[in-house]
Amino acid sequence: MKRKEQSKLTIDQYLNISKSDVMVYVIITIIVFFVLLYISYKNNFYYLLLLDIIMIGKILERIETCYTLKKIKLYLMENNLLDKIGEIDYWNEKDYFLTENYLIIKKNKKIYHVKYSEIERILKTSNVQLSRHSKLEEYLDIITTNNAFRILTFTTVLIGEDFRDIIPYLLSKNPKIKIETKKNKEIDIFRRENKMNID
Repeated sequence: MKRKEQSKLTIDQYLNISKSDVMVYVIITIIVFFVLLYISYKNNFYYLLLLDIIMIGKILERIETCYTLKKIKLYLMENNLLDKIGEIDYWNEKDYFLTENYLIIKKNKKIYHVKYSEIERILKTSNVQLSRHSKLEEYLDIITTNNAFRILTFTTVLIGEDFRDIIPYLLSKNPKIKIETKKNKEIDIFRRENKMNID
């Protein structure tokens, strides 16, 4: 559930929102299940119940987000950072925060905190897939003194996270960041071969 600009929230408030999201998705899934069960029973067509798999996937997605938030809070507490991160300016509703003083991010099941002064460069990557199911995705590879992190900034695919171009924000925190651009294009060869065979 995407949230537009609002008053600054704390980790605990985001955690409460995440828990509420899980409950909302569970309730909606139960309602959808019984509606589909009724329709399936009336039409003797029970394959409709498979649509619940989508909702169950959304619930698991929300549970994972809630778990990540708990892990981030625990990490901040263990490293005495809870009172040092400043205000939270942005949360992508999945795995990273932009705070007043740090980028807090989950990578490979581990949590990291990065000072903006440690960011050396940003690689902006565009992936274009031309096929039956064409899509466009844009990422930022944030390269620091001793690590690298990938952040989604745009996609044409429906996903369970908020995304935006955070380059202006990062530059406001560290104007010395170098920006590079890379474009990838992927063409569906199978489709091309089918077209050649038809011709």
